[in-house]
Amino acid sequence: MAQLLLKADVVRDLPLATKKQEYYLDTQTKGLGVRVGTRKKVYFYEGRIGAKKPRVTLGDADQITLNEARKLAKKAAFDLLNGINPNAEKAKERAATLTLGAALDLYEQDHDLKDKTAAENRRLINADFSDWLDKDVKGITPSMIVRRFDQITERSPSIANNAFYVLRAVLNYARIATKTDAGEYTLPPNPCQRLTDLNRWHKPNARTGRLTEEQFPKFFQALADAKDPKYADYMELLVRAGLRRTEAASLAFADVNMTAKTFTITAEKSKSGNPLTLPMSAQIEAIFQRRREADPEAVHVFGDAKRYDPRKSLSALRRAVGSDLSYHDCRRTFLSIAEQQEVPYGILKKMGNHSAGNDVTLKHYANTVEHETLRPYMQRVSDQIDRLGGIDNSELKIRDQIERLNQTCEALAEFDQYAGEIETLRGVVDRLAEGLHDT
Repeated sequence: MAQLLLKADVVRDLPLATKKQEYYLDTQTKGLGVRVGTRKKVYFYEGRIGAKKPRVTLGDADQITLNEARKLAKKAAFDLLNGINPNAEKAKERAATLTLGAALDLYEQDHDLKDKTAAENRRLINADFSDWLDKDVKGITPSMIVRRFDQITERSPSIANNAFYVLRAVLNYARIATKTDAGEYTLPPNPCQRLTDLNRWHKPNARTGRLTEEQFPKFFQALADAKDPKYADYMELLVRAGLRRTEAASLAFADVNMTAKTFTITAEKSKSGNPLTLPMSAQIEAIFQRRREADPEAVHVFGDAKRYDPRKSLSALRRAVGSDLSYHDCRRTFLSIAEQQEVPYGILKKMGNHSAGNDVTLKHYANTVEHETLRPYMQRVSDQIDRLGGIDNSELKIRDQIERLNQTCEALAEFDQYAGEIETLRGVVDRLAEGLHDT
C-alpha cells in the first residue's frame, strides 16, 4: 500500500485504476487513506480493534472534502479505541431498516461498476420492482419472489432472468454487508434462492446467428454500396478477423504493425483480459491500408469514438442481407468458417481469443501458440470468405486452379498410362505457380 501526503490536488490528480483497486495511505493522518477504483475514489480509515484491523469507509472523494475526511478519520479512530466498530454499527443500522432502494445504492457504492452496467442494473430494478424500492429487505419473501418472477415471465422469460439476476446480487451483497463482527447474518437467506430450489430459472437459448452462404454475395455488395466506407471496412474486419465489436472499434493504429503484418488487441481492450496478436491475411492488410490512406493522422482505425456503432448503416446492411444481422453474428461467421476449414481446435480457440477455462492442456497450448502459426489459417478463412462472397480475387483463383490440378495429378499418378498427361499437367502447374510468384 503506497504512502504519500494527501492533499486535495493530489487526490484529484490520482489516476483511476486500470484493473484492481489501489490504496494510498496518508502520511499526515495515521490510518487515513484513499481507495482508487476504475470509476471513483473513496476515503477510508484503517484502524485496529482488538486483533482485527477494520477498514471504515468515510465517503466518496467527490462528495466530501479532504478536511472532512480527516475529521471523520479521527472520529473513527476514537470509536475503535473505545471498542466501537463503526462498520458493525453501520451493519446493524442497515439491517434494521434497509430498503431495497438503499440496498441497491449500497451495492453500487461498494462495487466499481462501469457506468453502463450500473445504469442497466438500476433500469431493471426500477422497471420491475419499483413498488418494492421502499420495502424493507427483510419483508421480501420467497413467495413474493416466485409470484413476481412468474408475472415477468409471461412478458419475457429472458427479462425475468436478467431482472432477478440483478435482484439476487443486490440482496446477496446486502446480507454480507450487514453481518456482525462475529460473522452472524442480520438478514434472512436470499429469497431468490427459492427460484433455484424450484428450478424456475429459464435456460437461455444460445445465439447461433451467422451469415449463410447465400447471404455472402449480398453482404459484400452492400459493403461496396455503403455510403460510409469506414463502416464497410469495419464490418468486413469483423467477418475476416472474428473480433468482438468493441475490440475492433477501439483498435488503434499504434496496435497495427504493417511491417510484420500483424495487429494486436491489448489486454485492456480484450474481453478475456488476455492480449492477442493476430497475423493479417492479404485481405485484412488491404483493409488497414485503406483506413490509413483515408486518414493518415487518425489515432484509431475506425475513429476516436469509444464504441463505433452507426445504427443507420447497420439497418441498411440488414435490409440488404435480408436478416437481423448483429455484430456478434460476424464473429460467429468467422469462427464457423474457420471450423469448416478444419482449423485445429486449439488454434481456433486462440484465433477467437477464447478462454481455455479449466482445460490445463489447452491453456498451456493456447498460451504458447505464436501469431505466425496462425497466419496460414487466417489466410485460409479470408480466402474462403472471398469464394463465398464471389469476390474477384485473381491470385486466389490461380491458387485454387493449382490445387485442383495437383489433386488431379495425384489421382492419376497410380495409372502408368496417364504418365504423359500428368507431365503436361505438372507443366501447367509450374507455369501457374511462376506467374503467381511474379505477381
